[in-house]
Amino acid sequence: MSNHDISPEQVMASLFAGLSRHEQMALLGRLESSGATLYRAWAAQEQNAKAREALLKAATREEENGGLLRLMTTTKQGCEKCGKPLPVRSDAQVCSFQCTFCPDCAHAMKQICPNCGGVLAPAA
Repeated sequence: MSNHDISPEQVMASLFAGLSRHEQMALLGRLESSGATLYRAWAAQEQNAKAREALLKAATREEENGGLLRLMTTTKQGCEKCGKPLPVRSDAQVCSFQCTFCPDCAHAMKQICPNCGGVLAPAA
């Protein structure tokens, strides 16, 4: 099988093979940010005003998606409530958006994130 027999979708899927959900989200976030750069470059060269506007809107969406995934994959180094350092990731309690709390504060908040209402669970 030559490289020409592999679809672009298969190539992209292979980038994610074997990665954890967290790693996949981090990779997709980087790809989304790169996509925004491409959309902006294409927009800069586009003569048609409507097409340029559509490309710039697409770039903004890609940046938003990349930012969301970056937020959801970046654990903070300290408790957001009391400021206690959390150098060991396994000590942290996090929600889906990686809001980060020490075990004592998480317990006091009944394992509910005060920022988004999500469940706080041990960081993976």
